Amino acid sequence: MSTRRTIATVALALTAPFALSACGTSFGAQTNQQYQASEGSDLRTGPVHVYNGLLVDNGDGTATFSGGLLATEEQTIEAVSLEGDAKKLPRPITVKPNQLLTLGAEGEIVVKLFEVTAGDYVTISFAATPGGDASIDVPIVARDSMYDSVAKRPKPGATATPQEDETDPAEPEDLGGQDDTSPGA
Repeated sequence: MSTRRTIATVALALTAPFALSACGTSFGAQTNQQYQASEGSDLRTGPVHVYNGLLVDNGDGTATFSGGLLATEEQTIEAVSLEGDAKKLPRPITVKPNQLLTLGAEGEIVVKLFEVTAGDYVTISFAATPGGDASIDVPIVARDSMYDSVAKRPKPGATATPQEDETDPAEPEDLGGQDDTSPGA
């Protein structure tokens, strides 16, 4: 093999990764696009933040709100409105500071649907005190096995409770006389 050919081969081998790594990069490259893996909508501004918010169609002209709520200061939600139609909640929902509150399993917010079906988006507003309203466009999804845990109607006496604070240590699990073999044990 000649010296020129060897130098050309080495140069090509060294520059190929740089040349090929630039493929597909431009102003519209997918890495520049925001991606949300969930079906629901997120709202990360205002008095109440909403995570994976959506309405599950109950098939009877109503829908149940499912999603997570988070606030930096305590907020009380006593009413919601769907497309401007206000509804007072049977029980106020209290969002504690910096604790994710997951709604849906107890049917805390059930609203009437007016001329909308699964696949449509509607605007839902949460009347939060003292922060004010938080509004977000959420999708309506068809009830299927994925949403079996979302209640169709409010459960009697149900109140929304925040998820456990991650800073609290979990209770040790009784292993029935077996040793814990997890890393760090």
